[in-house]
Amino acid sequence: MNIYIYSNTKNIEKSFAGAVKNKKFIIHIAPAADLKKTVKNIPKGSIVYADVSSLRTSEIPSALNTLAKLGDSACGIIDPKGTIADIAELFHNGVSDYITPAVLKKGVTLKRLERIMKLKGIEAPVDRLKALKKNYILTGGDWDDVRLGQEYTFCFMMVELDNKSELKSLGPEKFGRITATMHQYLEAMVAPLKGKIWIRMDYGGLVLFPFDGKRCDAIEAAFRLMINRKLMSAELIRLDINFSYRIAMHIGNTEYQTTGDTGTIVSDTINSVFHLCQKYAEPGGLYLTEDIFILAPAGLTSLFLPAGTFEGRNILRMRRIR
Repeated sequence: MNIYIYSNTKNIEKSFAGAVKNKKFIIHIAPAADLKKTVKNIPKGSIVYADVSSLRTSEIPSALNTLAKLGDSACGIIDPKGTIADIAELFHNGVSDYITPAVLKKGVTLKRLERIMKLKGIEAPVDRLKALKKNYILTGGDWDDVRLGQEYTFCFMMVELDNKSELKSLGPEKFGRITATMHQYLEAMVAPLKGKIWIRMDYGGLVLFPFDGKRCDAIEAAFRLMINRKLMSAELIRLDINFSYRIAMHIGNTEYQTTGDTGTIVSDTINSVFHLCQKYAEPGGLYLTEDIFILAPAGLTSLFLPAGTFEGRNILRMRRIR
């Protein structure tokens, strides 16, 4: 569960420390001025707080109006100085929580946040994960028990080059070198995590990772591909060209066949990861569906930001690393 706090108050997150100890909630802090321009990208089912002490009096009505439009998320007001005169009016306008100076000092409890979720009908990530697990058909941690023609749950990673026309204009020989090198490099990066390129394309490939029902370490491979992109361009390709690719990841089920025999497979999961990569992901970005993000190694979750919704799913993207 994501909690977004728009506030300029120093150490505001400490007031929520007790509620996030069990890792059921992830806190995101942003300047109050960012509320209007970033709130549209917040995943459905979040809790969003605005700190009125960080806003000018004239800005408060606009902030409340913005929060009121969050139909799929809960919203709350933080009032560190107790300046709001008509608290009832807040609730009449759809606010789900009002945090007084006393509550802020004492700390927001887990029970309080869970009560808000229940009232709004919000599903927590742990509950979402329980629902997803009902459809898992586990492969185990490797490929030993995977059989042709059988359906399994895999972690999917699609990688696709961005500047296709520029690369194609280099001519068949250089373009062939680029794609061959990319596939070779991709294989080297995913192999330690049991990944294999399942569908090869001129501009990239779809990688499958076995899934044992626990966390998805495959996200680490995608992370390494992103941070090593410039190294790959400089030391492996050795061409004076801006080398860039996008990555999309999802988890779901598909029938398994050997590479080259996948043409007859019908899979919503495969369609979803292709669409996410080709129709939604921006050049140079790493995008995850929420279904796979909730399985990410804990050390990587803070590196991702909400990126709106696509085909009914909450999407997250990796922060830019310069």
